[in-house]
Amino acid sequence: MDYKLEHKIKTATEFEAKGKFLHAVQIYQTLINDYPEICEPYINLADLYQAMRQKESAEKLLKIILTRQPDNYEVMLYYAQFLMQNNEWNSAVVKLLDVSLDESFLSYLIGYCYYRLGDCELARLHFLQSIISDADPELIHEIYFLLAKIGIELKQYESALKFAKKAKVMYNNHWELYLIVAKIYFHLKMYTHSCDSIFKGIKLNADETTLFEWAGKIYLKLDNFVKAKEYFEKHIDLKDSITSSDYFYLADACLKTGELNKALDFFNSAIKFDPGNHSALKGKEKANNLIKNKLASDV
Repeated sequence: MDYKLEHKIKTATEFEAKGKFLHAVQIYQTLINDYPEICEPYINLADLYQAMRQKESAEKLLKIILTRQPDNYEVMLYYAQFLMQNNEWNSAVVKLLDVSLDESFLSYLIGYCYYRLGDCELARLHFLQSIISDADPELIHEIYFLLAKIGIELKQYESALKFAKKAKVMYNNHWELYLIVAKIYFHLKMYTHSCDSIFKGIKLNADETTLFEWAGKIYLKLDNFVKAKEYFEKHIDLKDSITSSDYFYLADACLKTGELNKALDFFNSAIKFDPGNHSALKGKEKANNLIKNKLASDV
C-alpha cells in the first residue's frame, strides 16, 4: 500500500473516531476514485454507511467492488456477512455457496445461515464440516453450542447432550447453556437433572423469563404443583408480552393444586388470548366440572 493511500485511510478513520462521518465519507470516496482496484476504501466506507444506517449505499459499494473483483474471496465473504447482519439469510447463503474454498469459517457461516432459516438438517451438516476442518477453538465451542440446540429441534437428545457437554468448556457461565441442558434432560425424562440445570441457569440470570417457564414445566413433571405454580407466576410477572400458553400453564398448575376458581380464571384468560387453544378449552371444562362437583358435595 502506498504512503498516500495509507495516510488518507488513517485520516478517515480518525475522523470516524471523532464522529466526523461526512469528512470520512469524502475521503473514502476520493480514494475509491483514485484507487478503484483497492478494496479497503470500499469496505471501510461500507462499514461507515452501515453505522450511519444507510444500508442501500453500503450494499451498492460492495456490489461495485465485487463486480470489479468477482473472485476476491475476502470481499465476497465480507458481503455475505453484511447480508447476514441485515438478516438476509437466503441471499447470504447463496453468496457463501458460490465461494469454492474448503475453510472451516465458511462452513460455519453457511451452517449459521441455514440455522437461522430453520433448516436444522443442513445447518447440522455444515457445522459438522466446520468442526472437521480444524476450526478455531472458540468457534468450535460456539458450534457445539448451536449443535446442542439443533439436536433438541431434531429430537436427537443424546446427541444434543453430547454437544452441550462439549460446549460447557467455553459456555460454563452462560445461562442459555443450562437452559439447553435442562430441556434435553426434560425430554429424556430425567427431571431431577433437568431441575438442577435450570436452577444453575436462574442463578446466572434471574431476569430471563424462559428459565422460570421451564422451571414450572419441570416441577409439573416432578408433581410439585405448588412450586410449578410459583414459577409460572414468576414467569408471567417478568414477561412483557404474555401469551395464551403462559396462562394455560399457570391454570394447569392451579388446577393441580386444587385452586379451582383461579384455574378457571386463568383458563379463561388463555382462551381470551387464543380462542382456539384446545388444551385451555378442555382445562376450562374440567375446572367447571370439578367446581360443580364440589358445590354438589357441599350441599
